[in-house]
Amino acid sequence: MIIVIADDLTGATELGGVALRYNLQVEITNQIDVSITSGTDLLVINTDTRSMAIEQAMERLDNVLRWIKTLSFTHIFKKVDSVLRGHIVAELTAQMLAIGAKRALLLPANPRLGRTIRKGKYYVQDKPIHETAFSCDPEFPVKNANVLEMLGAQGDVQIKSWSDTLPAHGLVVGEIATEQDISKWVQIAPEDTLLAGGSSAFIAFLEHKAKALRCEPLEENKSFTGFRRPSLYICGSNYEKSIQRIKAWRMVNEPVCYLPISKPGENMDEEELYRWMERVKAALMHHQKAIIAFDNELVSSMPLTPSFLRISMAKMVDRLLNEVTIQELIIEGGATAGTILAHRQIGQLKPVEELAPGVIRCSIYKEPKIWITLKPGSYNWYTL
Repeated sequence: MIIVIADDLTGATELGGVALRYNLQVEITNQIDVSITSGTDLLVINTDTRSMAIEQAMERLDNVLRWIKTLSFTHIFKKVDSVLRGHIVAELTAQMLAIGAKRALLLPANPRLGRTIRKGKYYVQDKPIHETAFSCDPEFPVKNANVLEMLGAQGDVQIKSWSDTLPAHGLVVGEIATEQDISKWVQIAPEDTLLAGGSSAFIAFLEHKAKALRCEPLEENKSFTGFRRPSLYICGSNYEKSIQRIKAWRMVNEPVCYLPISKPGENMDEEELYRWMERVKAALMHHQKAIIAFDNELVSSMPLTPSFLRISMAKMVDRLLNEVTIQELIIEGGATAGTILAHRQIGQLKPVEELAPGVIRCSIYKEPKIWITLKPGSYNWYTL
């Protein structure tokens, strides 16, 4: 069994979707000390630490690392955000110590999405990353394209090309301009190295290890026949393209229902919440779908933290789902998805379809049975 440790839910499901291409049996868990389904080839553990304070994140990771020592596995991979959001250096250091690795090889770039690392700088579609929408991230705004500064790196962290000699110890960030660079890195990595990165690195990891693990890429995926109705789409992403997409849908009379907002410390206006829920119910009845998001213009005018918004959204969605029946729940934004599923007490997922890179449809193990599709905010969307 392969174990992946991911720091947010959409990252966890993204790699679960990749594994489906190789006909692997995948299970995703947001919890620890749980039973693992017999025959699982890939266990993905979502620590949900990316948006936590570092003290809370390290406590959570320590608990996960203690648990995996009780499990039987052949390989371990650390999933990180492709643009280096989160507590990456601290988490890799802790994981190296836990598994006895001499070094960690961090391969975050994703050339398929135009995300590359060249001469120590991070580029998105050939633009320095701090000149893109990632500079406006509400939790991890990027102000400099220097990779070491993006990581907040201190101590033994180096940037290398795959043709360089690897150090005996420490953390190495790989320069990556092409998919071939990633393959080269994975092939030369010694066995005592913790591999970490995004989906491109994980693909290379699977392909390099595929023969040993006896998994073969699927020749073709079944064509997706569409979401079942009624379906509820939730946008919890602050990525600019996501915000503009919601506005565009609203302009063409798609059933967009902006969530009501209360200030921290104030109770939600019950009458306003009732009217919102009735609008969503009407949309589900007449359109067989509803689209839920915060009005970004209203949110930006109020002193609200991303954490407060996530929890507020999760509480309202939880209340709504107690009163309506849906077939499909579609969530954009990893931290939002994790918070909503925690409120619904959904601890484990089984990926069943990769609709597009990063857009993964999952089944759940508890009642009522619904399908849950997740995607990172910065990835392209699939037809709703």
